[in-house]
Amino acid sequence: MLSTFLYQKNKPLEINISRARMLQAIQEKEIVLWVDLEDPNEFESDTLVEIFNFHPLAVEDCVSDLSQPKLDDYEEYLFLVMHSVHLKPDNGLTATELDVFLGKNYVVTFHKEGAKSIEQVRELVQKKPDTFMGHGADLLMHTILDHLVDNYTPVLDHYDKRMDSIEEEMFNNPSKNYLAMVLQVKRDIFQLRRIVVPQRDTLNFLTRNPTAFIKPKHMMYFRDVYDHLFRVYGIVEGLHEMIPSVLQVYFSHSSHTLNEVMKRMTILATLSMPVVMIASIYGMNFKFMPELDWQYGYFLSLGLMFLVSIIMLIWMKFKKWI
Repeated sequence: MLSTFLYQKNKPLEINISRARMLQAIQEKEIVLWVDLEDPNEFESDTLVEIFNFHPLAVEDCVSDLSQPKLDDYEEYLFLVMHSVHLKPDNGLTATELDVFLGKNYVVTFHKEGAKSIEQVRELVQKKPDTFMGHGADLLMHTILDHLVDNYTPVLDHYDKRMDSIEEEMFNNPSKNYLAMVLQVKRDIFQLRRIVVPQRDTLNFLTRNPTAFIKPKHMMYFRDVYDHLFRVYGIVEGLHEMIPSVLQVYFSHSSHTLNEVMKRMTILATLSMPVVMIASIYGMNFKFMPELDWQYGYFLSLGLMFLVSIIMLIWMKFKKWI
């Protein structure tokens, strides 16, 4: 799907313009053009080359969808690769690559899946075009990046609460197997870390190196985005450091539960030992055993078994073994 937004001061916002109008618009100075390609077909993808004449390497990075976060300066435009994240219905993590081209008067975004940040900025642009497109293409890109980074917060809150709930449920419902849940969270946190760390470095490079495509007075807005991403990085590192603790709690709790089970089984086995011994003695088929002909021998053996078991139980309590 190809969406276009053309802003010109004191004129209504133009939406879904033609290719000819796009080609004309990028030659004008007093306009801001935003072209968004979401899961585009081949005809729509050709816009990258036919209209904007982007470098083949940059186009290849868009189409392959396997790029790490990075920033390339092609002299006529900047090419930025970022990743947005969101939760799947099964509470798993999925990342969507977002490729951004920034020119003097245009922004082109390319992504193969829906991105929440793009959807949010689309709504803002249609409601208040003067606010979000009236100050230049660089601030439009800032708005996109700002929403992309802000959308990390609910994902991180989810995993923070998830890890706390797993620790709590381990003690309230010990019979459930939590190892798979902990390992899933571990994989998702590792994926978040692999995404956030290079993005932090990319934005840091962008804010520390002046470029012709971002006005000096607007650079502070990009530094603010970097600050937000740095805080996200700190939270991700904190979650990453919590994982060994959660795993240690899980294994310690599993070991404690197993020890308790073994303890109960040992007590039962120990208490049954004298009972088995007495029963085995009286189960021997010798002809001459004093109690075999006694009419109360059966009751005596049962009473002896019960009495010995009670004495052993009291002795274990006294020794504080149970």
